[in-house]
Amino acid sequence: MLLTNIMSNYLNENTVSSLESFNPVKVKKSDWQFEQSKALKSYEFDTTKKLEYFVVEVLKYIRESSAKIEVRFLANKVGVIIHSRSNQVAEIEIEATKDLNKISRDIDYYYAEWNWKRNCKEWKQLFC
Repeated sequence: MLLTNIMSNYLNENTVSSLESFNPVKVKKSDWQFEQSKALKSYEFDTTKKLEYFVVEVLKYIRESSAKIEVRFLANKVGVIIHSRSNQVAEIEIEATKDLNKISRDIDYYYAEWNWKRNCKEWKQLFC
């Protein structure tokens, strides 16, 4: 491949159109709702046990975090609001959203219900 072929878009006067079609960053859609000075998310759990463990872990996280976090829970849902200390959501709040998502994933993993009928069939297929 020649250098002129590689640099053809750069050398052409029509560089504006090639720059518009160039998208180097793919934006990942967040499940958090960001407003000017806060971030909001609602978590829903299958069992009360998972909800209780999540609330305990969030309370532990609030104790150690410098983010201003508000937690509300009712039935099987937990609402989390992270308030910004400034007028905009900062890195501290974004880091807290990631940490809370990780706590939720950990709770789902560690306290998953074992479906004996379904899982035993899968194990038999794998090892028999």
